[in-house]
Amino acid sequence: MSNSSEWVSLGEAAEIIGVHPATIRNWAERGELPCRRTPGGHRRFRRADLEQWLETHRAARPTEALVVVQNALGRTRLEVGNREKLANLDWYARLDEEGREMMRQQGLNMMDALIKYLAHPESPEGLRASFEIGTAYGMFLKGQGLTLSQALQGYYYFADILLDAVIQLAEASSSGRASANWGDTLRQVHAFTRETLVGMVKVYERDLGL
Repeated sequence: MSNSSEWVSLGEAAEIIGVHPATIRNWAERGELPCRRTPGGHRRFRRADLEQWLETHRAARPTEALVVVQNALGRTRLEVGNREKLANLDWYARLDEEGREMMRQQGLNMMDALIKYLAHPESPEGLRASFEIGTAYGMFLKGQGLTLSQALQGYYYFADILLDAVIQLAEASSSGRASANWGDTLRQVHAFTRETLVGMVKVYERDLGL
């Protein structure tokens, strides 16, 4: 049976799943979460599909990882929205509009990969995915005409937002979580971003014959 009550908005879907709306939007754009469009272009999600997603992912749902990444996503969206501030940065000014949109999509892909890695940091797949994302970043930024130093400036701009998100959560946490555990999370985020950096740099090294 299909009626309007079975369909929810993007924000409602995010509340049901327990993730940031940007994450739901990203999954929908990649076809990982079914949705339909209203005549006005808004996404609608079927409750049954959301419940099935929850049932499938319940066992491995990384609540803490989601909180860290959602915090970083929120800060990143604010930073990217401040076009006047970004326009003054040399590396960002060199990107065309298509390039800026591509970078946004790559950032969402990186956040998704980080969620999976924080849920299972013992798996080598997480760092392998991070390296591949870095390679894609390097090829993209090099294709946009950025030098290695400019690419590094762009990388650290967003990597610092992510690391700060962990630090802020650790400082503001009222759950009594041991500081050593926050240290583990910070080390895991650092390991992930480090592999991204290595993958990006290797793209530039290839042209130098290193």
